[in-house]
Amino acid sequence: MATGGPKPAGGSAASSRHVRLVLVAAVLALAGALAPARAPIARAASDGLQLTTAATYTIAPSRHVVRVALDITARNNKPNVTAGGIVTKYFYEGGRVAVQSEATNIRATSGGARLTATTKPADGYDVLEIRFRSSLFFHDSARIHVTFDLPGGAPRSKSDIRVGSAFATFVAWAFGDSGSVRVVVPAGFEAESRGSDATKSKSGGATVFRAAGITDIGNWYLVVNADRKSALTNDRIDLSGGEHIVIHAWPEDGTWRKQVSELLTSGLPELEEQTGLHWPVTGDLSIFEVHTPLLEGYAGVFLQGQDKIEISEDLDDLTIIHEASHAWFNGDLFEGRWINEGMADTFAAKTLDGIGMGGWAPGRVSPTDKAAVRLVDWVHPGRITDETTDAREQYGYDASWTVMTTLLVDVGSLQMRHVLTAAQDHQIAYVGIGAPETVGGPNDWRRLLDLLDEVGGSHVADDVFRRWVVTDAQAETLDARAAARSTYTALVRAGADWRAPFYVRGPMSDWDFPTATTRIAEANALLARRDAIAATAAQLGVTPPADLRTAYQAAGDSLDQANQTAASEEAAVRSLAIATEAVAEPRAPLVNLGLLGTTPETALADARTAFSAGLAGAEARAAAVTALIDGAVDVGRGRLIAAIAILVVAIVLLVIAIVLVRRRGNRRREIALAAATAAAPGSAGPAGEPPYATLADQSSGPPDPASIEPEAAGAAAGAASAAPGDTTASDATEPPSARGDAP
Repeated sequence: MATGGPKPAGGSAASSRHVRLVLVAAVLALAGALAPARAPIARAASDGLQLTTAATYTIAPSRHVVRVALDITARNNKPNVTAGGIVTKYFYEGGRVAVQSEATNIRATSGGARLTATTKPADGYDVLEIRFRSSLFFHDSARIHVTFDLPGGAPRSKSDIRVGSAFATFVAWAFGDSGSVRVVVPAGFEAESRGSDATKSKSGGATVFRAAGITDIGNWYLVVNADRKSALTNDRIDLSGGEHIVIHAWPEDGTWRKQVSELLTSGLPELEEQTGLHWPVTGDLSIFEVHTPLLEGYAGVFLQGQDKIEISEDLDDLTIIHEASHAWFNGDLFEGRWINEGMADTFAAKTLDGIGMGGWAPGRVSPTDKAAVRLVDWVHPGRITDETTDAREQYGYDASWTVMTTLLVDVGSLQMRHVLTAAQDHQIAYVGIGAPETVGGPNDWRRLLDLLDEVGGSHVADDVFRRWVVTDAQAETLDARAAARSTYTALVRAGADWRAPFYVRGPMSDWDFPTATTRIAEANALLARRDAIAATAAQLGVTPPADLRTAYQAAGDSLDQANQTAASEEAAVRSLAIATEAVAEPRAPLVNLGLLGTTPETALADARTAFSAGLAGAEARAAAVTALIDGAVDVGRGRLIAAIAILVVAIVLLVIAIVLVRRRGNRRREIALAAATAAAPGSAGPAGEPPYATLADQSSGPPDPASIEPEAAGAAAGAASAAPGDTTASDATEPPSARGDAP
């Protein structure tokens, strides 16, 4: 689709721009001029002269003219009148036809004889009056051959005729009362026509347009355009930024060729700097000089998809840069005519400011103007065909330019470059963690508004869009957007350095505000859980793990994973709080007894470290610390009981040992006493028994030598050896000194 630029009112930098009805005005004027001129009346109240014509137009590029040959057959159809015996005869001495006011070298002949031909100017045309060789009476006819030239006007002249080596255009008329038209375009030209019906054919390489049987002379016209691109200039410009421009100018128009080349050479780098966008055309950008009326009321046209610009011969600096900027500002960047035209004018004006050719500004317009239209409804009319369309187009250009200039001033040049870059890369306006996501769909006015608010930081965009851009129904959508953005802003503020997840940002970007609002509530609930976890962690002097933040910011389709992570952290921090309290509490003796050999403080420190690191076992580690302390009293009680039992056993064993020791001591004393008794003179046992028999009989056997201390054993042995009749004692041999060692 073509993107057009308005026609400038003039070259002055201080002037505003408007759209001229160039082609339409010319056509309307020509339509009036084509009305057949009536022949002079000779002695009659009515016109009875019939003019039948056959016109041939031949383009002559080398002479820069269109040659016209007009064959006229004039016939008098005014009958004689007889009244009262008197015959009144009507005759015509000449005839007249309307010809183009540019016609020169007019020559009329009949039968080889030169006829008198004069012209008089009229409103938009000339009247050509031809004197016949002789008067034409009823049923008389005459053949007249007329030739004249339509010279091509110089570039930027008022004439709508152009005839050059590379381009030719003119409007063919029909003449007289009825007739035919033939147009011959020389070989090498590609020719097209518009207007009235005509057939197109080839003849010897030439293109021929024909129309016959024309009776509605006043409404018939044929606009003929002929191009020979091989004859255009091919001035190439290769700039350091990768811009490759080819200027195609008419060879006869050195002024246009020079001005366009110089302006683009200096202007394109500045334009690229102003937009902050890389040059989008991979090959050559071709710029063609075009006759102004062919642009159908516009000063220039960018042909998207063809890398081609057509610029009026009129030479307007703003138009030239405006059209070049459409290399960026077209449907590939934004969807919406007002956006691209407003951007093109705004950045063209800034570019001209930057290279010292500034001072351009939009015309003063208001949304309440009679020709005003909501900019979202400002569509391309195709052609400017009437004053209403002209006024609407003028308003659209000036309003779009006004809006974009206002927004640029609001956000600043740097932020606007960020907005344009984000649009070119199709980045989401609502940015989360990491690189902005790429979003599908066109960059329409809604995405532009989001980018202006979120990336550009605009303070006025919403109001500007309501005032100039949107319809009443769309303004209601803006109300819903404002409410959703308010809750979204609160969420972003609550999140602090936690960026909102795509789960929320996606529906905001899609303008699905009901879904966005629901998801914002979910996100706020999760942030409340985060805050509770953080508060408990702060009391404990630990840092919450990063897992919940990661899960929250990465949420795309749901917050389920983030909520699961929150539940795990909540359980872990609760367990850690309980363990911390348990470790800090005063401990009873039994608890201390139960904790002997353990270090709850170390285990708690490990649990704290595991929690901050986001380890899965943090909750279990903290719970183990609590369990250790809670179970310590039972462990201590068991240990105490065991200790008491051991002590009792030890006491019993000690008592037993004491009893045994005492018994052994008694025995030793008894043995010693017996030994002492046996050693006394005259000692004897009871009557009839051997001495010391009582002691021997009370013993169940000889004493265990191992249980008798050496001194006691020796004494016993000595006593036994002294007892007569004791074989055991008698067998013992003791040194003589053992005797008498009794205690």
